[in-house]
Amino acid sequence: MTLLIVAMLAIHPAPAQAAAGHENDCSVVNVNYSIGVMTVICASGSINMAILTGNAAAGTCPTVDIDTMKIMTALALAARVSGLFLTVWYTDTCATGSSTFRAITSIEVKGN
Repeated sequence: MTLLIVAMLAIHPAPAQAAAGHENDCSVVNVNYSIGVMTVICASGSINMAILTGNAAAGTCPTVDIDTMKIMTALALAARVSGLFLTVWYTDTCATGSSTFRAITSIEVKGN
């Protein structure tokens, strides 16, 4: 039994890149919209993008409809100009190898 426990500790899979997660306390330093992609850059250096449905550049990234894009843009801008923080829920499975690019699945404005 001891040998089995030692073997399990010694042989373990390599850590995988997070497929989904969230960033609390994103202090928004930049919000940009350009041809179907809204970008939110946090003070942490993360680059979070919401991609409009139908954008050919989306690849395997999740996309959002135009109304969701408008709401996310308004929330991100509100956080930027008011100094409030965002919680950004994301997936990074469509940006393999990147530690900073993430596709936004949801955002929330948080008070101080």
